[in-house]
Amino acid sequence: MDAAGGIYTSVHDLSQWVMVQLNNGKIKDKYLFSEKQHNEMWSLQTIIPATTTPPYNTHFSGYGLGWFLSDVKGYKQVTHTGGLEGMVTQVTLIPELNLGIIVLTNQQSGSAFSAITNTIKNSYLQLPYVDYVTKYGEREKNKQAEADTTTEEVWKTVALNVKDKKLNNNFNQLAGTYQDAWFGEITLKLEKKKLIFQSVRSPQLKGEVFFVKGNTYAVKWDNRYFHADAFIEVTF
Repeated sequence: MDAAGGIYTSVHDLSQWVMVQLNNGKIKDKYLFSEKQHNEMWSLQTIIPATTTPPYNTHFSGYGLGWFLSDVKGYKQVTHTGGLEGMVTQVTLIPELNLGIIVLTNQQSGSAFSAITNTIKNSYLQLPYVDYVTKYGEREKNKQAEADTTTEEVWKTVALNVKDKKLNNNFNQLAGTYQDAWFGEITLKLEKKKLIFQSVRSPQLKGEVFFVKGNTYAVKWDNRYFHADAFIEVTF
């Protein structure tokens, strides 16, 4: 997969970049950006609510220029994540400790890079050891189980509705072309008595529409790899 709003890189290359960040924009005897610009990048531009829960007791949180900013145990933390399908990453800096943590993964769970980052970070902050792999693993399982239960209930309802032909007799009313400023143009088209959702801008967003309840319908994408069937709310 080609980079999308990203770069092809490695831990070695990112290490050089992180050291420039920790050195206020300087590499050897040259500045890639000024200390003034550096301070601006690491200054809050957008406020994000903070939680003071242990172990980090964060008092401020926000977004700078391309960086998430917060405090952990009294130290300023500068961090950002990245991701494409099949890979997620995280870079974390604690400037006062001259610490940079780079985690690149070939999977899609943010819990993986969080477990690695927090284990290293905690050792520098002299915090008690936590088995984050087990902790985050259990959290992921619980969240997935909850999501699966919700999804199963929706499709059980749909299966019952499919048997009741009276509940699916307004598909002719729904058929047509729709326009949204963000989503673009989509069509709802009857094909062999099935109502099909098709996005013009994103051809892979195609699937059958089913009645759920009231004015709520569900789209079951043809591409089952998406794992993200969607609701449609209809207002006549």
